[in-house]
Amino acid sequence: MALLTHEEYLGLGRRIMPLLGSVLCGPSADALRELAKAYDPSVDDARISAEVFLFHKYLLMQACAGVFPESHVDHIIGGLFAALNERASGLDLNQERQQAMEAMWKLRAEQFDGPFSQDQAQLLSEESGPLYWKETIGQFCQNVHQHEPHPDFSSDGTNPSHTASQSVTAALDEMVSALEEISQQQFGGAA
Repeated sequence: MALLTHEEYLGLGRRIMPLLGSVLCGPSADALRELAKAYDPSVDDARISAEVFLFHKYLLMQACAGVFPESHVDHIIGGLFAALNERASGLDLNQERQQAMEAMWKLRAEQFDGPFSQDQAQLLSEESGPLYWKETIGQFCQNVHQHEPHPDFSSDGTNPSHTASQSVTAALDEMVSALEEISQQQFGGAA
């Protein structure tokens, strides 16, 4: 399958970017904020918001990797990042701040790779329990507050980690559905 132009990938990135905005205003982000506050009440809201953003940006990137044709994934994610950078250009960030943000993104993406892969394997396993994103959400909690104890992931439905896992599952499902529609429009039935 032939690659698209840079402008076409940027256009796809612009179409995908609102998915991140909608999830950041939705139940998944709210559940993670609640979990972060329950896990460490002393963490400030700016730190929590930054971690919630990075977490969902990572999920969106993984959803893209799972939906779009493999030969296009890196280019589409590049288009998404270019679209996010366009949006951030109005923030008037200096070069040092931009580099710090990029370094933090790379660090978080590396930190999430292992836990996400473990959770994804657990989700696909027939023995999967109700807490599909235990390791990934555990990593989120460690990023918010890098000390013990780790969050309690009991199966109690009122537990903030349980609620967060269910909300993350719903958010991923919504992302994947929307991305599948975009992929179908752009690439047809190719995978």
